[in-house]
Amino acid sequence: MFILAQTSLFDNEEIEILGDLERLKLAIENMPDEEIVRRLRKIRKNGRNDWPVEAMWNTFIASYVFNHRSVNDLLRELSRNSQLRQICGLKPRSVV
Repeated sequence: MFILAQTSLFDNEEIEILGDLERLKLAIENMPDEEIVRRLRKIRKNGRNDWPVEAMWNTFIASYVFNHRSVNDLLRELSRNSQLRQICGLKPRSVV
């Protein structure tokens, strides 16, 4: 009988060597967030629709991955980092 060690998807050593953008992609791709996004869409209903719910949710996740201390820090990062905007699902000129 073989015993195979199960590796964790989020092994700390493997994650620490990744850059912030790679960690964000990993978090977004593996987050079981379908129910959250569905509820956010329902809450928004007929409200303003300037930004897609998924993009806003992804920027919320990015604020934790990038360890931003404030919304202004996140907005500054989004305005200067086109790769981050693309990963989050924002249009190229969405953030000023």
